[in-house]
Amino acid sequence: MALDGIFLRYIKHEIETEALGARVSQIYQPNRDELVFAMRTFNGNKKLLLSARANSPRVHFCGNTPENPASPPMFCMLLRKRIGGGKLVAVRQQECDRVLFLDFECVNELGDTVLITVVCEIMGMYSNIIIVDSNGVIIDSLKRVDLTMSSRRLVLPNIKYELPEAQDKLSILKHSAEEIAEKTVDFDGEMMLNKALLRAIQGVSPLVCRELEYRVGEGTTTRMDKQHYVRLVDVRHNLYVWL
Repeated sequence: MALDGIFLRYIKHEIETEALGARVSQIYQPNRDELVFAMRTFNGNKKLLLSARANSPRVHFCGNTPENPASPPMFCMLLRKRIGGGKLVAVRQQECDRVLFLDFECVNELGDTVLITVVCEIMGMYSNIIIVDSNGVIIDSLKRVDLTMSSRRLVLPNIKYELPEAQDKLSILKHSAEEIAEKTVDFDGEMMLNKALLRAIQGVSPLVCRELEYRVGEGTTTRMDKQHYVRLVDVRHNLYVWL
């Protein structure tokens, strides 16, 4: 299943249930795109994998740690310095965006307690893992993005962290089933329903949209028009139950 915003919401709940209040005992970087946080929880040790691979970005608990290089990369050493021994105090997600925020309560070189956030952006080839301080300033990132790569959003140390640009889509958590159905109907009637849903709803993958189309069309693919409005609202209400 695709790791979309809805799936990420379930992962957020799992991390909150299993690891909230856990201490970071070790951090590994087995390759350039992945990190593993070894955590001491109230129910034993857990390993949290953060991956920014273009073809398989994800966040989840894992059983085995991949083989690590002889010398840890610089980004891994920075994480160990800033977050080693820190306590996970919050896991956040803005509505159904594919961005997960892991807040750690840490102690700095002066002995002061500070809040460090690890931001996991699950966005295909644009996926990234970013360290942000309590003032919202980027400390560093797994993949730096400068002006040669993007003129719209920079990801570099010592600049303010900004969320990826918002899309003109409706949130399942914030808008009613009727509002989402109306926005879907507003699209060209020649558009297939699964495409219209993908353009209308925040944080859903093409797989989820095809499933919704299947349920609205009672087993067949269909185009979106007003005659499907009532059935789409009913199916959307069922989706709210899943969340």
